[in-house]
Amino acid sequence: MPKANNPKLAIHLNLLKPQSNPEKLLLKLFHWLLSTGRYLFVFVEAIVLIAFVARFKLDADLAAKKEAIEEQIPYIESLKPYEILIRQTQLKLSTIDTVRKDSLDYSIILKKIADQTPLNVKLTSINIEKNVGNATIRINGQTQINSDLTSFMAGLKGDNSFESVNITSVGLEQGIITFTIEASAKLTSLGGKNL
Repeated sequence: MPKANNPKLAIHLNLLKPQSNPEKLLLKLFHWLLSTGRYLFVFVEAIVLIAFVARFKLDADLAAKKEAIEEQIPYIESLKPYEILIRQTQLKLSTIDTVRKDSLDYSIILKKIADQTPLNVKLTSINIEKNVGNATIRINGQTQINSDLTSFMAGLKGDNSFESVNITSVGLEQGIITFTIEASAKLTSLGGKNL
C-alpha cells in the first residue's frame, strides 16, 4: 500500500510576540496595592497609632514632672537664706586664704633670724618690707666681737630662706661695732607655712 501523505503536525511558535494582551501599568499597580501594598499600609498606620499614643503618654509624663518641680519651688525658696549664708562664708574663706597666701609669716622670719644670731650680738631693730614675691629685711645691731658679726653673716647666708645677704654699713664707736645687714626672703613655704 502506498504511503499516504499524512500531514505532520507542526507548531510554529514565535517567542518574541506576546501570546496574550500585556497588562497595563495601572493594572499592575492596582494588583501590587492589593497584595503587598496593604501590608505596607497597615505597617504605616501602626506606626502612626503608636506615635499618637506615645504623644499622650509623653505629655502626661511632662505634666507630672512639671507638677513635681512646682511642688519643690517653695522648699527651694525657703533655702535661699542658707544659700546666701553659704556663699558669704565661701567668699570669706577664699578672702582669708588669699590674704594668708599673700601675707608674710613674720614669726618664721624672726625665728630664722633668732636662730642665726650669736649670743654677743644685740639686735637694735629689724625692718621687714613686703615686695612682690619676696620681703626685704633690714637688721640693725651691735656687737663687741668681730667674729660674732662674721658668724651671724655666715649663718644668714647659709640659711636657704634668705637671699642676697649683704652688710650695708659698719661702724665702730667706743669699742662697739654697729652694723646694718640687708637681706631678702622668698615668699615660699618654710615648715608648711608661707614666708
